Amino acid sequence: MAEGKGRRNGNGRGNGKRRIWEFQPFTICRLLGLSFDEKDLRKIFKDLKLSHDNQFSVAFEMHQQLAQICRTQNQYAKRVEKLLEKQFAPYRAGILDPQRIYESLEGEEGTENTLKDVPIAALIWFAVRNGDQDKELEGKIFAAVHMKELYALRVYDALSRKFPERNVASVLEELNAALESQEKLQRRCVRLEQKREDLISERETIKEAKSRFAHELEEQRRLNERLKRMIEETGGEAAYEDIECRKKELAFLREELKRLNKENTELVKLSTSSVEDKFVASACNRDSFDNGNHQEESQLDGVRVAYVGGVESLESSYKDLAESFGCQFCYHCGHCERGKSAIASLIDGNDVIFCPVDINSHNACRLVKKVCKLRDKPCCFLRSSGLSALKKGLANLAAASYG
Repeated sequence: MAEGKGRRNGNGRGNGKRRIWEFQPFTICRLLGLSFDEKDLRKIFKDLKLSHDNQFSVAFEMHQQLAQICRTQNQYAKRVEKLLEKQFAPYRAGILDPQRIYESLEGEEGTENTLKDVPIAALIWFAVRNGDQDKELEGKIFAAVHMKELYALRVYDALSRKFPERNVASVLEELNAALESQEKLQRRCVRLEQKREDLISERETIKEAKSRFAHELEEQRRLNERLKRMIEETGGEAAYEDIECRKKELAFLREELKRLNKENTELVKLSTSSVEDKFVASACNRDSFDNGNHQEESQLDGVRVAYVGGVESLESSYKDLAESFGCQFCYHCGHCERGKSAIASLIDGNDVIFCPVDINSHNACRLVKKVCKLRDKPCCFLRSSGLSALKKGLANLAAASYG
């Protein structure tokens, strides 16, 4: 009973797979013809120690004899079956459904992509071997394969007539090479297209950045024009010199204020008697000064003195000090933007020019020095804008005049 069941399953072991000698003759013929070329047949005949006659071509004789051998159960058929199993083993996964294989051979939609890389011989092998005793399915598969055979013959005939000087195998090799080249070109085209898209995107980004930079540049130009107008309204570059002079004046006044506050604090600390003593001493010194120095001051009576620069808020103090020496006083703040000709006229109209260098315009100092040299007028540059420096300068001038 078990032996009969094994035969029904076709392999004597009861695993449900048909054996090659249970296939239809036309199926065996197609399997062997698609699986083994002349080189393979020669090797099989050598390994199996088979021989053949030479009635027809060697390849046909070997193919026909091997097909005849595989129609019956024998040791040669089993050896061929193992060779086929080994050859089709890489395609076993996923193609065990005979109906699905038949649909693929028929070319039904949706089946070509799943089994397109599987050889037709492997499809026939798995469809018939796994199809139990379904001879109807085996016949359908034969019909589908037969139509493909006829189509292949027509293609072969067309290629032979199209390229009569070349064999079809070389033409197919060139076609395969052309297909590979086309695939490479397609991949390159895809990469180039992607690169083109990237370049377009980068170009748009650059355009946006350029537009943004242009807008920012235009905004910067408007700000520069506005700043330029503001500078012109405030006096141009001379305004910076005026600001620096004002800063120096402010620093000088702060120092003077500190000194006066210090003196005032010391005076407050003195007692009443000490204050009276100092008052008496001061009176004596004043009398001595009036008696001793009046003669020097009188030497500057009518001398026209000009003061260029210094602290503008001390102009009246400068004037009082100069007039205490008997001088006629004239003042100029030293700002050249108010007119260089005004300073030149001032020098022309006076006898002696005093010019402090700590709070003054560099241009004014250079101009005073130049004009005084041209007019041959004495010019006294003072290190400080304070009253003590001017007093010392006037005293030196009086002493020189008195001598």
